[in-house]
Amino acid sequence: MRQFNISVIGLSGTEKDRGQVGVGKSCLCNRFMRPMADDYFIDHISVLSQSDFSGRIVNNDHFLYWGDVRKTTDEGVEYQFNIIEQTEFMDDSTFQAFKVGKMDPYSKRCTATKVFSAEKLMYICKNQLGIEKEYEQKVMPDGRLSIDGFVVVFDVSPVPNRSVEKQVEFVQNVIASILKNKKPLVLVTTKNDDAYELYVREAEKISQRKDYKSTVQLIETSAHESINIDLAFLLLAQMIDKVKNRVKIISYQESAKSRKELLDTRSEAVTRLIRNQITDYHVLWSQGSKMLSQYREWNEFLNIFGHEAGQKLFRRHMKKLRDDHLNKKLLQYLDKFALALEYLLPDIGALNISDDDAWECARNYLQNHIEFEQYFFECPQASWTELVDMDEAEDEARIPFDVLETSEAETVFRNYLNSVQQDKKKIGWKQQFKMLLEESGFVTPGKQLSEVRVLFMGRECFEALSEHDCQQIYDIHQDEIIEKSKQNFVELLLEHAQYFLQFKNVDNITQEDVRQITEVIQEDSRYKMLDRLDQERRLMLVQHLRFIHCPVRDHCPFFYNCVDGLIEEVLSDKSTSNHKTPSVGGGWKSSSSGSGTDRTLNLLIVGSEHLASDLLNDIRICTGSKGEYIYENQTYYLNYRIANGDMEAFKAIDVYSSGLICVYSNQQSFETLKDNLERTLLCNLELEDKFENLPIVLVYQPQDLKENEVEYLRNEGIRLSEMLHCDFIDHTQNHQKYVYDILNIVILSLKLTEMKSYEPYPSNHTDLRILCCIFCGDQYDIENIVQPLVAESTLVKASEHSIIVDVFIGDAKRRVEFILSSYHGTSQYRDELIHGYIYFYSAKRRSSLANLSLLAAQNANIPLQIIAVTESGGVNAFFNSDICQFLITEGNAVADRFKGSFMTFSADQYVKFAFYNPFLKTAWDNKYEVENLHVEESITLDSGEGTLENSVNQMPRPPPRHESYMLSNTLGTDGSGSENYEMLPTRSLNSLNEERDISLDEIYDDNEKPKHLHQNCTESDSCASSTERRVRQQNAAYYNKASSKKPVAAKKQKKKKVAIPVQTPRVPPFGSYVSPPEIPLHYQRMAVGGGGPGERKKPDGVGVPEFLKSDKSPEYSMVPELAAAGIFGAENMPEYNMNAKCLKDFEKLEKRRIKEETARLRKLQEKEKEQEKKLKRKLKQNAKGQTESAEAQFGKLMISSDKDETPIFLNKCVEFIEKEGLDSEGIYRVPGSRAHVDMLFQRFEEDANTEIDSLDIPVNAVATALKDFFSKRLPPLFSKDIIKELEEIAGSRGVGNSKLNVEVKTDRSCRLIALKSLLQKLPHINFAILKYIFQHFVHVSDNSKLNSMDSKNLAICWWPTLIPIDFTDMGHFEQLRPYLEDIVQTMIDQFPYLFCGKDAFVMV
Repeated sequence: MRQFNISVIGLSGTEKDRGQVGVGKSCLCNRFMRPMADDYFIDHISVLSQSDFSGRIVNNDHFLYWGDVRKTTDEGVEYQFNIIEQTEFMDDSTFQAFKVGKMDPYSKRCTATKVFSAEKLMYICKNQLGIEKEYEQKVMPDGRLSIDGFVVVFDVSPVPNRSVEKQVEFVQNVIASILKNKKPLVLVTTKNDDAYELYVREAEKISQRKDYKSTVQLIETSAHESINIDLAFLLLAQMIDKVKNRVKIISYQESAKSRKELLDTRSEAVTRLIRNQITDYHVLWSQGSKMLSQYREWNEFLNIFGHEAGQKLFRRHMKKLRDDHLNKKLLQYLDKFALALEYLLPDIGALNISDDDAWECARNYLQNHIEFEQYFFECPQASWTELVDMDEAEDEARIPFDVLETSEAETVFRNYLNSVQQDKKKIGWKQQFKMLLEESGFVTPGKQLSEVRVLFMGRECFEALSEHDCQQIYDIHQDEIIEKSKQNFVELLLEHAQYFLQFKNVDNITQEDVRQITEVIQEDSRYKMLDRLDQERRLMLVQHLRFIHCPVRDHCPFFYNCVDGLIEEVLSDKSTSNHKTPSVGGGWKSSSSGSGTDRTLNLLIVGSEHLASDLLNDIRICTGSKGEYIYENQTYYLNYRIANGDMEAFKAIDVYSSGLICVYSNQQSFETLKDNLERTLLCNLELEDKFENLPIVLVYQPQDLKENEVEYLRNEGIRLSEMLHCDFIDHTQNHQKYVYDILNIVILSLKLTEMKSYEPYPSNHTDLRILCCIFCGDQYDIENIVQPLVAESTLVKASEHSIIVDVFIGDAKRRVEFILSSYHGTSQYRDELIHGYIYFYSAKRRSSLANLSLLAAQNANIPLQIIAVTESGGVNAFFNSDICQFLITEGNAVADRFKGSFMTFSADQYVKFAFYNPFLKTAWDNKYEVENLHVEESITLDSGEGTLENSVNQMPRPPPRHESYMLSNTLGTDGSGSENYEMLPTRSLNSLNEERDISLDEIYDDNEKPKHLHQNCTESDSCASSTERRVRQQNAAYYNKASSKKPVAAKKQKKKKVAIPVQTPRVPPFGSYVSPPEIPLHYQRMAVGGGGPGERKKPDGVGVPEFLKSDKSPEYSMVPELAAAGIFGAENMPEYNMNAKCLKDFEKLEKRRIKEETARLRKLQEKEKEQEKKLKRKLKQNAKGQTESAEAQFGKLMISSDKDETPIFLNKCVEFIEKEGLDSEGIYRVPGSRAHVDMLFQRFEEDANTEIDSLDIPVNAVATALKDFFSKRLPPLFSKDIIKELEEIAGSRGVGNSKLNVEVKTDRSCRLIALKSLLQKLPHINFAILKYIFQHFVHVSDNSKLNSMDSKNLAICWWPTLIPIDFTDMGHFEQLRPYLEDIVQTMIDQFPYLFCGKDAFVMV
């Protein structure tokens, strides 16, 4: 390692010679020797005191020894430098240079090649002078140094009192002297960070002088910025060492740029380090620096910039952390402030201010608000920014009020103010637009907004609202008017109840029936309002017919508000709240303690003079001030009411009384008590049974009586207690025990009463049965109707729809059962004994009265009462409303027609049970006539069926209520299947378009079809008269007795519309054979023997004559010929009999007829088998024909010119839709114009190469035409056998009925493989068409975000078209629909696997 002694020289001397500051020699030496920022000192003075000058550092010399340092070049060569700075020190007293012996001038002395100074110490900084021991002490080696080279300093910064000429002259002189001594030198310009361009050029001129022969190298440096310092000394060392490959001299600008990049990199690294490591603004500098000292980036930064810069950066980061925390806290406060504004200031109008002073008034308003402290708090001692640093404020959820002084809070308020004002305007616009829609007569159900948009153009409310808001309001309005129109249509159907009655017992509804119904109601505006929703209108009509056929709750048009359901709810609530047990009626009340097991006893204490008060005092002594009494671990709280002397207090007993305690002490008080008790019990009816089940305790407190008087009054009290069935207590015992006995008796009596009250009353132990009928949908509160009944204290709930009440009728108490039912629910009671009917109807609803008239006609021989329920106002409603006046008048006329009573009932009127007393009296007076009539109509069997105790009231279980029933195309359309959403093609579901009968039973599944047994009531019974029912029941009596075998199944024939039976009844056997199926059941009903059960005989060989055969009468109706002959009359049936000869002749004829009929049936079966074989052969031929050419199969116009296998019409439509309609919302769901569809087909029939683009046809019309092409023009792509296999794969046939393996049936992957195999069985042309159309479906579903048609929606729209199944009934359709939808959706989702031969499934 080479060692060099370097001397740094530059202009020095007095201020006059060097200017105000030096040339930078000391800073240059300092940066080279100690480059770290903390070791670099800017201030190096040359004016010293005498003591400092003579110290060991200066050592009376005019040069400084900076010590030694090692430096390494880029090539790895290491040098050691001893640095000497030649300067000139000034005396601080004379400001002249110190004199040291014979001293040469500085310009000559500084170029000396040898320096001497014994014991001279190394210089570090000016603070070292005088305290050398506190710094590192290093002595100049050997006290002498031989200078190997010079660093000549030239200051290029402008300095006052220094001319550049003087510095140039000095530098040139010293350079000449150095060169004369043949020593290498380097010219160094200092302070280039503050350089003056003129001085730089002067320095360049010096280095470029020719007489120097390029031996003077110029280095631009900056000690403050640490630029090119090491470069100058290393270059000089290489010059001394005469190295050929010297370091490259870099300009100051380039070095400064590199230095800046280095500093920026270090700064960014440290900034990132601090940001990641220091996240709490509470961390101190001492803690943070210690934490960062373990990272290399931090140490490198400190070496370059120093600890002061590091501390500055750290503090700046701390300030940022705190500012961020304050901003975050402020945002939290502002969020809370916004919520507080919504609660405290919901109405800006409350301020009543202008915009200028709104903020100031709002702050005052909030500060004075009653709930101010709930949202805000004030802290005068500190601001909110200071509170953030306090730990106590961390848990404070309220807002410091001085936060409102910030501009951000004002901004929040302004934004809130604007939003409230804007919301008010928007709400106003929405209301105006809603009113505009309601007032407009052009907005009808089913119309789109686009159709009526032109009507609202220019209206402010319409223009101001967004498209989304307008559509939302319009949709809400459409929902409202559609729902209203549907309700009105239901009302229209209900008003025509008389007309629909003819369909009650008809199983098959023909197309002609639908047309007749439509002709009756089509002129009504309520029918026309649903013209655009014809599909839903027809659905509602079918549902109504189903309701007429099977009038049960599940089919009720008001299903969710059906009266039967409402009655169950009301009775379940009212029966418990008004039950006569004390525990419910108020005797047992929850105590104030809140415990669910604590009870309250409300005691009424009665006694003359002071007796009641004395007894109360004794009770309080035993129970304490709180009145608590514990019995069997149960706490009871006592409430008291006393009546001293005034016996009228008995009338104050209410339902909340738990017990009555009567006390007497002498003869007078006993007589008074007895008299009042007797009078009270005699007027029990007036008091509404207040004493029934009320515990009574008779207490005897003898006072100042003789022994015989005491015994007499005790015996009288015991006798009175026995008469009243109450307990007797004698006070002669210990007073504490007698109080406990009183309370125990009351509690036990209440418990026994409670247990007894829950014992059910048998429904057959009633004196009267009244059926109260309420029409579903009437707009009045049913509770007002039921309230008088359930408010009775004697109420007992008998069933979900009936209650039993004990009431006085005439002079005696009778038990009356009230059955509450809807109009349609009365059918289940038609064979039960009913003593009277009460019909409620709305006096503002025509349909209510129309249905009432029908019900009243069916029960004309039974007492009835009609009650018209009016709106509030009572009688005034009759005069204020024309419809009310008309319906009340008509209701009165109906009551007169059927000899019933008529009353009105106001909806807001509260009536008592006495409201029904007159009708109950009428029903009681007619009880025996009604019962006799019922006995005549009942079926009297040995088993007791049909009696009052075991009435036949089993209704068939209805099928589940379906929310929707898909019908075929609407009446009057062409049946394209695209007129309505999800319309089915005519080929798939044409039950309403064909002229054939539709069975209402077909709507039900087989296992849900109503089962009407012969011995039970049928639907036709509800409309039949009493005589007709009696005849049917008597005819049925014989066969219920004799029937034991089923008849041979009859062949189903086309039935008439008149009274078609729901199910063919059982046919009784005659001897050893069975009646033939063609013989109607009513022809075989012949009773044999006497009229009573014990007198009937069953002779062998009884048959039916041939002349009785007929097929024109309904099953349960009378045959006119036989009725005229008296054979089946009610009075002639017991006497009817046949002699033995007639029976034998009849048997022969019957056997011959059966043999002929058997042969005929065999021929029919053989004929059907032959037809089935022909059909199978035809299907095979059709399957073979499908492999023919596409031209032969689809026609010339449907095939492409290039012999493509897909029809050209299909290609053209798909290409047009994928070009124009992939972004069309609801493609294939929204139908197109029929005129456009027909025009498209016509053009293609004329020219197969027609371009759809030239026709100007909407894309929805093209989509509709494509669906029509598949449903009408194109033969089915799936044969019937294939469709059956599809059903099995879909899973609609069930595992048991399927031919597939159970594993295949239940596993979706196996079913997918089976579906692929099935598709491969298709003819080539069919498979090609399917592949083409499903590839198109994939493209459509890929754009579902634009068109809202994913694979699910496409499957819903297309499955009826692609899989044409002839549905025989709606039940079959509802069963298959979800499975077939799933098949089509699977074919879309799994297109690559099913059609393209891909091996992998598509996960969906």
